[in-house]
Amino acid sequence: MERVAGREAKTWSLVSLQRDSTGPRSYALVIDRRGSRAVELPTLGELAIGRDDAADIVLDDPAASRKHARLIVADGEVRIADLGSHNGTRVNGAPIEGSVALTRGDEIAIGEVAIVVHIRARRAPRAATSGSTRVVLGDREVIVADPAMVRIFQLLARLGRGDLPVLVSGETGVGKENAAYAVHHGSPRRAGPFVVVNCAALPDNLVESELFGHDKGAFSGAIATKPGLLEVAQGGTVFLDEVGELPPAVQAKLLRALESHRITRIGGIREIEVDFRLVSATNRDLPAEVHAGRFRRDLLYRLAVATVEIPPLRERPGELEILARAFLDEGCRRVERPPLALSGAAMQRLAAHAWPGNVRELRNAMLLAAATANGDPVEAEDLRLVDAPPAAPAVRPPGTALGPTRPVAQELEQLEQRRMAEALAACGGVHSHAAQLIGMPMRTFTTKVKQYGLARHGRKTS
Repeated sequence: MERVAGREAKTWSLVSLQRDSTGPRSYALVIDRRGSRAVELPTLGELAIGRDDAADIVLDDPAASRKHARLIVADGEVRIADLGSHNGTRVNGAPIEGSVALTRGDEIAIGEVAIVVHIRARRAPRAATSGSTRVVLGDREVIVADPAMVRIFQLLARLGRGDLPVLVSGETGVGKENAAYAVHHGSPRRAGPFVVVNCAALPDNLVESELFGHDKGAFSGAIATKPGLLEVAQGGTVFLDEVGELPPAVQAKLLRALESHRITRIGGIREIEVDFRLVSATNRDLPAEVHAGRFRRDLLYRLAVATVEIPPLRERPGELEILARAFLDEGCRRVERPPLALSGAAMQRLAAHAWPGNVRELRNAMLLAAATANGDPVEAEDLRLVDAPPAAPAVRPPGTALGPTRPVAQELEQLEQRRMAEALAACGGVHSHAAQLIGMPMRTFTTKVKQYGLARHGRKTS
């Protein structure tokens, strides 16, 4: 933030401006009669310029209009747009109309104010991602192309600046962990730990110990004191994935930790002060879970101070081809294979698929295609997708003979077994990915793998 004549003015917006090891980020040097100040440019977004107190760069010059111009950063390019100002905007001495692209060292003149842009050199773009933006979150990159997703990452960046609990909802595989990390990365806690807890993957009898820790001798096998993950996350962010899977007793203890910022280890008598921010995620309808008595209403109110819903991949059609090509390139790099193209038939196959596992399913499918495709380009027959089960047959008219029948429970069991086997095949045998693909809790999936004799088809983790 910068101070301008006693006012606090924003110097960045939309996406986090954390510095990285490659050097200073792009910035604009504002020079006026009071001196100079540097305003860091966002990696994606806009900065309003003018005499209006709400502007990102406030100008104290009578020749400037209240809403004079706008700096726009997108796809690695910085542009200046005049907003129909009374006295105009000049770039390197020449008046502009509409918007123009800027290069390093260009000077923008508004009245007696000079704004010199310093644009950091960027690496050449990787992969064909026309119409997309790579949002850099530390060591992570998220490809964003759909307008709804652009708005969501703008919201996540704004939420990151505070300390409110955030609840991210959406189907399995839509990218809820990336959303949670965007909140952490854009926050003052970014230097602290980002601790991920998959609540669905923890057995009920271990959840409390994992979150809150235990003292030595607290139970059989507790041979040493163990800090809980809420302790480990001091000064950082805890991401509770699939928070709807928490057992009732743990829900109550988590609520108290959020209200008091204190925890007690299992078997302990001393309260420990904890300092963490909580981001949760769920693919369940938590209000419905509250209504059914499976989730605490007071805990939901604490978790959902701010809520963000990530749309499924089928509602982001503009991203399908962009993501598919990026994941295919990633897969080729992993197996040290030259880049592959996607044939028109392959793209039609991808577009026709329902993507129940969303972006995670797409990534797994493209990594597999990169490793197993017979040639270039990748053809439709090279894609191993788990299709949705066929539609249920029409209801027979009353009085019509049904013919031979089986118990419904037996049919459902066989369908479940088939879907699990297909998911294991699609995910290369990784149990955790297969469970996520079909929306089944990990511990339930592991139990049923043994029940159905599917253990030979895969392994528990990647």
